[in-house]
Amino acid sequence: MGAKGEAVAPRTLPLKLDVPVIRVRNRRQQKLEAPPDTWKELNNYPTELLREIDRYLQRVNTERISSAKRLGWTEHALQYACPAIRKIYSEHYKSEALPESHDRREGLVAAIAVCGQLAAAYKRQLNEDFALPDVRFARLRSRIHTHALRVFELIRMEQRLRAMRYQKLPERQWQDCNQLFFVIAQCADVEEMRPALNCLQVLLDGPGSEAERRAPINTSLNLMYLSIQLNGLFDVNSLSCQKLHVVDAQVAGVINSITIIPDHGKSLGRGKLLVYFGQNGPALFKREDEKQRRRQLEWLKSRGELSIAGTPVTDLQLPALIIDVAPMDAALMQEHSKLLRRFESEDFHDGQEAEGPGDAQGLKGQGVKSKYDMVADKDDLTNLLTIDAMCDSLHLKRRKQEREYIIGQKILYVYNGFMSVYKLLVDIALDQQVENSELAPDNELRDALAGRSALIAADLEASEFGQWFVVDRSAGGVHIKTRESEFTTALFIGQVVAFAYSREELTQPTLGYVVRLRRNIRKEIEVTIRILANKVVATAVQSDFLRKNDMALPAIIIEDDGGKRRLMLHQSHRLSSGTSVKIELDRQQAAIISEMQKIQREFVVYSLKESL
Repeated sequence: MGAKGEAVAPRTLPLKLDVPVIRVRNRRQQKLEAPPDTWKELNNYPTELLREIDRYLQRVNTERISSAKRLGWTEHALQYACPAIRKIYSEHYKSEALPESHDRREGLVAAIAVCGQLAAAYKRQLNEDFALPDVRFARLRSRIHTHALRVFELIRMEQRLRAMRYQKLPERQWQDCNQLFFVIAQCADVEEMRPALNCLQVLLDGPGSEAERRAPINTSLNLMYLSIQLNGLFDVNSLSCQKLHVVDAQVAGVINSITIIPDHGKSLGRGKLLVYFGQNGPALFKREDEKQRRRQLEWLKSRGELSIAGTPVTDLQLPALIIDVAPMDAALMQEHSKLLRRFESEDFHDGQEAEGPGDAQGLKGQGVKSKYDMVADKDDLTNLLTIDAMCDSLHLKRRKQEREYIIGQKILYVYNGFMSVYKLLVDIALDQQVENSELAPDNELRDALAGRSALIAADLEASEFGQWFVVDRSAGGVHIKTRESEFTTALFIGQVVAFAYSREELTQPTLGYVVRLRRNIRKEIEVTIRILANKVVATAVQSDFLRKNDMALPAIIIEDDGGKRRLMLHQSHRLSSGTSVKIELDRQQAAIISEMQKIQREFVVYSLKESL
């Protein structure tokens, strides 16, 4: 490549990646020197090392220095930053994201910042190289290809680090990612395999030994771009952050079968997605030519582009590519069916112990002796839920209910966790049975605490600290937010919640579960709750085996508007289809466990059949 006399493919699309503004150095500011040797002393302190690298690269990216120096110092910083980022990722990728520990937050924030600074340095060099005449551009083509690959690798790592915090890539990163791929595809072989930065590879839980996983890896611009696109399509805010490696494994299995072709201008078939030049997000499920054209005109004009290859931008035909994700969809559906079959199969062994969520009515100790030893285990459950969320993300979703946006500060009262909700319903039942209940004062305190997302204030000056505020709501769910701290109530995808819009309404709470978490830049955590039912009651369930051992399972009866009842259990108390049970309501009622209708990380819902 770049041989003397070799023709250079036309570069009709412009490349103006987002980079920091060069500032004049303050006279009192010390002259920027090469990276300090003291970085070596911080190898065992990755967060501190990354903070130092971030501060240094901020100056590298904003001071007026030669391109050779900027590139050399960036490469030097990369050699220190990559192992530190790897350590941060390895240490925290399986830990809970909410509440987030101080060390986890500081480490990930520093790693995300450094990824952005490193990418910015390579982006600036790419901007300069693409502005060169054809003769000089041809000589640097190999370097340009490598720098573009580094940008994609760094964007991919930033995407993964943000996903661990329930955050998505910023729009500016998506714009640069999509712009760069379109532009580089004009004049380079995007399928050419080149050595990857091993320390930025994110496959930690793959098969084989650690040495095998760290073996040299080759990748291409095409593979990195597809990986970013696919992980952007999968809604990281609805995936458990501890199971992101499941996404990696599924993507790795089919990514070579996914194709990118030029847009044909026709309607999109099943499994075909569209991405436009400079688009500010992942591929789209439907054509948005006019909307994207208006947005692109504004974007190009903001960068000073009035014409491209002699064509006014107002007359420019909108460049677009089609990504065929049908192989990914088919593979996910197959894996989903395989995992689901494990939950529909049971082995029967008397005396096996099933873990319980804690003491409850009729339970003895922390576990329950059950004759049901499920074939599917906890890993299978989280894998199934991850695959299920991925399947859902590969299809266009249309809102069924209108949202009602809340103006003002409307507080929500929230109980979270299966046993917390169960005990709330038990207290409500007891309170209704006993006049002038002695429980009332305790319930007032309990309900008051339900209106807070943290029992301890991390910032005493924040008047709104620790309260749940409603953002919007619909018939299907509610979207709430709170100011986050390390004392915020523990929340996770698939957690049972009961809520009400006032303390008075807590006597008849709404039952739902957490489907999405999101952190925003204002130190707030946003939670989306999907509604399961408005009429619920606590009960106890006994199978023949449990009754013989004088035990019962805590359960919640869900009743729909038509009076049809379903049974919710903690997911560790799953029962097999066809099991005869006794349910304690106004009187003991016999029923048969029918099909499993819904399963989440904390609960399972069954339909019921009347016992003959």
